[in-house]
Amino acid sequence: MRLKSLRVSAFAGLAAALGALALCGCHQPAAAGVEKEEKGPAPISIAVATAHQQSLDRTAEVQGALFPREHAVMSSEVEGAVVQVTADFGDKVTAGQVMMKINPREYELRVEAAQAALDQERAKLANSTARYNRTKALRQEGTISPEQFDQMTSQLGVDQADTESAEKALAMARKKLGDTEIKAPFSGSVQRRMVSLGEYVSPGKELYELIATDPIKLRCPMPERFVPLARVGMPVKLTIDAKPGAWYTGKITRIAPALDESSRTLLIEAEVANPDGALKPGFFAHVTMDLGRDRALFVPSLAVLRYAGVARVFIIDGGVVRAREVTTGSVVGDQIEITAGLKEGEQVAVSDVDRLADGTAVIAKEQS
Repeated sequence: MRLKSLRVSAFAGLAAALGALALCGCHQPAAAGVEKEEKGPAPISIAVATAHQQSLDRTAEVQGALFPREHAVMSSEVEGAVVQVTADFGDKVTAGQVMMKINPREYELRVEAAQAALDQERAKLANSTARYNRTKALRQEGTISPEQFDQMTSQLGVDQADTESAEKALAMARKKLGDTEIKAPFSGSVQRRMVSLGEYVSPGKELYELIATDPIKLRCPMPERFVPLARVGMPVKLTIDAKPGAWYTGKITRIAPALDESSRTLLIEAEVANPDGALKPGFFAHVTMDLGRDRALFVPSLAVLRYAGVARVFIIDGGVVRAREVTTGSVVGDQIEITAGLKEGEQVAVSDVDRLADGTAVIAKEQS
């Protein structure tokens, strides 16, 4: 029994010692490795540049198309058979030149008849005038009644009106006779002839399509950002695929009053000298417009990162970079214009831009 009591006492002492050790362990300091927080990637050292204003000679390069300066579809104003054709497809004509004739015989007879009718009315008017003058003298002498004088006055008015009507009928007949000669309304070239010799035509029948191409007309869109610089008289240059390397010059003659809502461009029209006819209506033209000197915002071209058609820069924001979409414009040397998305004085990354992402920590150093 004594031996058993000693064993129990020894076991109790061991348990107390282990408890004390465990209690002491709760108050020991944490391991050094656990005490430290995990750190992120080290900041990237990059060069930065400041968005700045600078002047440039502003030009705009757009695509345009050529049109005739004048375009007319000529129609007959009288009916009859075509008896003469003096201009055909491709011919050049001058203003007033006779291009076609319609049989004039019927209209010559109408002129003769109208002239005879006018001569008759003029004779009646002369007789009425003479009788009126005699009646007027008799009225002053008091030898005729007021009713007789009023009757003569009325007859004179009728004969005057009939004479005027006959004069107008003769003028109309002469016009119809003149309309049997189809004349060019302006100098140009025949694009199409629509009737043949001997064909009978009616009023309204289309005869010719006539165009004028010197100067030729250029139409092209001007981007919205350049609209404030547009003015009549501004020079333009153009080249065509049919003559690569050959440049033609002209001046803006008309500017549309409003922008196209879908394309956000302003239609302009220019006239370009075309004495040799090298520029044809329907040609597409590569147009350069000299818009004068301007001020614009620039950054180094290295700052712009393009992906899937979107241009971005990384601006510096308190030790990190922030990605921002921008719209670019002209390139001048190693600088590129920023037309939207950036303000003057903001700093942008110009090195290691392909390593950056939104929120990347950086150490910025101004580019020398």
